[in-house]
Amino acid sequence: MKLFPENDYSIELNNNSSLAISELENQTLSKEQFVTNWNNQAFIGKIETNEFEVKLSKKLVGEVCVLKGKLESEKGTLKVRTSRIFKIIFVAIVLFALSGIVTAIIQNKLEMIFHLVMTILVMRFIFLEFGFRIISKSGINKLTEIIGIKELKKTLHNNV
Repeated sequence: MKLFPENDYSIELNNNSSLAISELENQTLSKEQFVTNWNNQAFIGKIETNEFEVKLSKKLVGEVCVLKGKLESEKGTLKVRTSRIFKIIFVAIVLFALSGIVTAIIQNKLEMIFHLVMTILVMRFIFLEFGFRIISKSGINKLTEIIGIKELKKTLHNNV
């Protein structure tokens, strides 16, 4: 099991990739733009000729996962991963909890260790895993609607 959730998909498009990329460009704000109302577009990100890296434009929700894809003719790949900012926040919380565990051991307050370990587990499995699943599904649904994904197949990781 990985520390941070991510999913890989192979996709099949209804149309060709150039039409899908142009539709995605119409619904995506550039990363470099500073906009006060992000909700006018579906995504924020970077789009190139046949590749894209976008996140949902919802302020807090959109930061959870990043959708990165590559399209060629009517097929492509899509990788959904946890964003860097949520990885940093999670690591900071884990380090804070670990320092609390060390402090509890030094002060001989062993009942605090259970609470701190439970904090780490709840953050990982409840907030990070379930939050990622819900928000990535929302992002994939929005992407499917915009670029016209006909078929979405989850690919397996080869961890060797």
